[in-house]
Amino acid sequence: MDGRLHIARQLSWQAEEGVSMMGSELVALGDAILHTTMPDDGLLLGLTLYGQAESGMPDGPCRRFTVLPGRCWALPVSRHNQLEGRYPAGTRIAGISFFLSEGWLALRRKGDETLTRLCAHCGAGGPAQGELPAALRSHAMRLLRNPHHGEMGRLFLAARAHDLLLGLIESFARPGHTAAAPSVPGLMRMSRARDILESRLETPPGLDELARLAGTSVSALRKDFKAAFGLPVAAYVRKRRLELARGQLEQGQSVTQVAYQAGYDSPANFATAFKREFGLPPSELRRR
Repeated sequence: MDGRLHIARQLSWQAEEGVSMMGSELVALGDAILHTTMPDDGLLLGLTLYGQAESGMPDGPCRRFTVLPGRCWALPVSRHNQLEGRYPAGTRIAGISFFLSEGWLALRRKGDETLTRLCAHCGAGGPAQGELPAALRSHAMRLLRNPHHGEMGRLFLAARAHDLLLGLIESFARPGHTAAAPSVPGLMRMSRARDILESRLETPPGLDELARLAGTSVSALRKDFKAAFGLPVAAYVRKRRLELARGQLEQGQSVTQVAYQAGYDSPANFATAFKREFGLPPSELRRR
């Protein structure tokens, strides 16, 4: 583990041979890289709750891709592949992933139409991505913040992990679930648009100005930005402001001060948006 990565929360679960889960909330204290070795041939099936990182497999078919916030994803992997995640300083990211071995899938997909459709992703050259349903997002947030301890905590983890895995499998096996990403030039323009927003989160440009600065049209910006990052431009700005606000609260700033800095007209409206995003009120986070 790179020492510049702070683990705010982490969990793991092993259902049976060939099925496992990892979940974490990470904060990059500096530019950091995390390597994970794949245990076998199979499929990674996961979701990103918030935050974003550049990932890739230097020794695999998918050398570089972006982990998108608010998306679920499926990535075929091979034994001993190195999955590399790159986290710029200040990145806050949370997600959960399941590893399903090829042997486990082969044994269980016979006669199962849902698993057969899921296995179609195993032949893909890169990650398939789709919208993260609100119900699965809420489920994952609760799982990551397991409220129980001891034996009750283990029972909760096992039950919720099974439910989340089932939901992800059904979601990806549904026809038409995944969406195509923009072209490489389109992704470059959207990356430029995102960088502009990141540098101007307090006073973000309007769509017309942002499209001009990114070298694209407003209609392409609307379509490609959501395809690339999982959110419309305005929703992306709101999410990033809330993520920055969370960091300020963890540093001890008052809820009222942080609310106005994040662009909300009242602490009450900020608290509502914050709880919707992170699953707990800002006052509770500040007390930790």
